[in-house]
Amino acid sequence: MKPHLLKGYAKLLKDWILFSQKHLYFCPEREGLICYGAGEHGHWGVHTHQKAFSAFAIAATSDWLDFSDTNLTKAQLLSQALGMLRYNLHTHLEGDFICTDGEKWGHNWIYVLGIERMYHAIEALDAYLTEEDRALLKKVLISESEFILREYPIEAGLYGDWRNRRKGKDIGNDFGSRNINRPESNIWNGAILYRVASLYPDTPHRAEYIDKARRFFANGISIESDQNSDEIVDGLRIGDVFVGANMFDSYACNHHGYLNIGYMNICLSNIAMLHFFLKARGEKADAMVYHHLHDQWKLIRATTFDDGRLLRIGGDSRARYCYCQDYALPSWALIEDLYGEDCSGLFEGWLKILQQETEANGDGSFLSNRFGHFENLSPVYYTRLESDRANVISMVLYWYTKYAIKAVRETEKMTQWMDDYHGAAFVSGGNRFASFTWEASEKPQGLLLPRDDSALGEWRYNLAGRILGVGRKNEEEVENTRVQLFEGGFLTSGSTLCCSDDFMAEGQLREKMARKQIAFAALPDENTVLCLQYANTLNRTFLSEIAGTFWNIPNDIFNGRKRKLTAEKGSGEYAGGDWANRYETIALGHYVNVDERIGMASVLPLTLVRRGERQVKIKDRENSGTLYAEEICAPYQKEYRWADRDTEIINTGFALHLGGAEETKRLWTSLQFSGATEVKSISIRGKDGMRYLLAANFAQAEAIFDPAALGIAGARDLASGTAAEKRLLQPGEALLLAISE
Repeated sequence: MKPHLLKGYAKLLKDWILFSQKHLYFCPEREGLICYGAGEHGHWGVHTHQKAFSAFAIAATSDWLDFSDTNLTKAQLLSQALGMLRYNLHTHLEGDFICTDGEKWGHNWIYVLGIERMYHAIEALDAYLTEEDRALLKKVLISESEFILREYPIEAGLYGDWRNRRKGKDIGNDFGSRNINRPESNIWNGAILYRVASLYPDTPHRAEYIDKARRFFANGISIESDQNSDEIVDGLRIGDVFVGANMFDSYACNHHGYLNIGYMNICLSNIAMLHFFLKARGEKADAMVYHHLHDQWKLIRATTFDDGRLLRIGGDSRARYCYCQDYALPSWALIEDLYGEDCSGLFEGWLKILQQETEANGDGSFLSNRFGHFENLSPVYYTRLESDRANVISMVLYWYTKYAIKAVRETEKMTQWMDDYHGAAFVSGGNRFASFTWEASEKPQGLLLPRDDSALGEWRYNLAGRILGVGRKNEEEVENTRVQLFEGGFLTSGSTLCCSDDFMAEGQLREKMARKQIAFAALPDENTVLCLQYANTLNRTFLSEIAGTFWNIPNDIFNGRKRKLTAEKGSGEYAGGDWANRYETIALGHYVNVDERIGMASVLPLTLVRRGERQVKIKDRENSGTLYAEEICAPYQKEYRWADRDTEIINTGFALHLGGAEETKRLWTSLQFSGATEVKSISIRGKDGMRYLLAANFAQAEAIFDPAALGIAGARDLASGTAAEKRLLQPGEALLLAISE
């Protein structure tokens, strides 16, 4: 890593150490023991302390951090780090003290994750450890390893949530019915066994540790076809040690019940921690540690902006730009060291994003502006998020100082990808990212984004419309999906049931309010997407809000809290983030462009909905908004009203493209829409000059699509590559035509 990057990350860590002095608790019952944050309350409380310890230890021992201009000396910092380590060791089941919650920690499936994440810091403090420290550390590590060896099973399965299994989408193999998705925990539990076997070769069960570790890793990044694989790795036939697939053969991960790009990164980060530990000891990791690693990385790199921010094509159920995003840093270090693939641009871009946020915070913290209210709502969660970032920065500072890591070649980037189970498709080309995912965190969601502006990306329900009832929970169940890739683009269509639940009225049942149908296509012009949306009520239902289209435009710290919108009407500059302070709606007309970068042309007049608060929340968590986004909707109705059965509530279409305001206006003038019959259609002229038409049968019965009835001749069906002609479309079926004129 270039010196200016190490210097930049070190400056962030130094400022955080100074900020975090207020989060240290000096135990009155035991002199010299120090804990961080709210104390060790449950496993994430323990992890939070361990991660903070790692940051303090690296700050105390790294030459990249100079505290001579502060009131904190390196000697004081070293004393704090040792006090934090000793607190953690003595509060373990093998120790003689208790956590701040009155309990001891240890012996469950996740506790060793924190040990893995802090062990590089123990290495850094090695010269300062006493014999008592070393003896207790050994007892803790062997105790946890014995638990993992004897009592914790190797588990794996494609499904992280039984509710996410749709009829007709089951893989059909035995392992598919386990409903246990464990890629990352299998990896970190395997890693601790490898680690302890290396540290203490005289331990009686060393051979058993290594054997079970290999089996854990065989079922870490495990895929469907491993079940019958004859590949021999470390003397083991993959098919014989296979417990279950944690990834589909596409390398999609269904963690927490959705397509989860973030947890793919978590898997790599834990491999990185073991990789560099063994490297420090002059040992080479078993081949099984890297099982399917590079293939998984290729998908991760394809869904990462060049500035390092993850492109969450399946959304995120957590706080934006935290946790899984943070643990991309050790993953990049692993890829550079193991494969020589250059991730310097990712490190540099992410450093700039972190500097942007810390500058807005102004207090040395990583997150206080967007997350400051969490300190009172949940001190454990707030300090957990702060310590994640400190932890990974400490890792890269330690590793890149200790090793000469040389990365010389670019990663070969995938330009097309799909996964049938999640109904997901992705393409990149030119300056465009485009995707659509049905089984997303806040489902479904589509994206069109410029590759060089990650601050324009927000995932929740994006480009898919929203229908809300009066329950506290409003979510969608995926009914069916179709996905097709073709050269330079994709076509997908499907339907969801819009549901409302958790009502005020006792005994009121979950309500299926409406069926929403969508057809979405990424055009082969490397610039544009087309979308059709239709929704009708299933029964008489009480609605609180209808927001068709639903285009999220983040407007917060990362774009300077200001967006310029150029529209048919309603043009202006709009302040966002913590500067947006009132709810309002603004009529935009039929087209709008954002910052001369991206624009939308719509069948229905667009409404800018300004919520006046950071409304992008952690899923299913109240008072958890951490990102402000402008919402562009068509139609938009915010009124409580009854709707009769089979009432049409959304019938629209739009084109979204990359380019300036004049191009958006031209796109609007080329737009044509037919929405009166069962088969809806929308057409525009693409950036390449070709006219494209998207059509979909949104009826519940077969319907005929006849290009001639629309005056179309000489058209080509892009999905099949054949000439377009009159045909019967099944319910929900869509097609995309390129029209020669």
